[in-house]
Amino acid sequence: MTLHKTCAIFDLDGTIIRASSEQVFLSTLLSQGEIPIPNLLAWTAHFLKVKSLSVAKTNKVYLRGLAVQPVHEIARRCFVDILRPSIAPHISELIHVHRAEGRTVVLMSGSLSLLVQPFHAYFETDLMVAHELEAVEGRFTGQRIGLHPYGENKAKLAEQLAAEHGFDLRHSYAYGNHHTDAHKLALFGHPVAVNPDRKLWKIAKENGWQIVE
Repeated sequence: MTLHKTCAIFDLDGTIIRASSEQVFLSTLLSQGEIPIPNLLAWTAHFLKVKSLSVAKTNKVYLRGLAVQPVHEIARRCFVDILRPSIAPHISELIHVHRAEGRTVVLMSGSLSLLVQPFHAYFETDLMVAHELEAVEGRFTGQRIGLHPYGENKAKLAEQLAAEHGFDLRHSYAYGNHHTDAHKLALFGHPVAVNPDRKLWKIAKENGWQIVE
């Protein structure tokens, strides 16, 4: 009998939680007056230029110059007060099942690492891949480090994980909710569309992927 080293990769927003973790975080920063007006204007100008929220979200200029530790504390409070209560009830059990069956459990999200980290600790997942931010002398620069885990990049990062850790993706599981997750899901032997948007629902139906509402 051949044994395969396998993993289960979970998306965060829309899969583990219904909400957008970054929208919750940004709303909290705005309500507390933490974002300097010049930062907000710069981000708004970028959004109007690219005319795409998904593209604009990769620009973290709104955090430029903010001290790292206070921002991390705000992110922690967002998790405790808002995000943790929105975790889908079956997720903890599902993660436990994958771990019991010997799979490496991975969180992979395009959200900020400071927002994904509390989930990583809460679920005690084995690996985490998220949107990493550059910080210099204890303050965020607004620049990204490395590949943004979004769209086709998630597929590239999943392949990198497989190469680094020896995962056999043909016998592994992947969970996602957005049509841009299809690139990643297509690599796996057990792709699962969780609360899929219309485009992902169609792709899942056409490919015979499992759909979980």
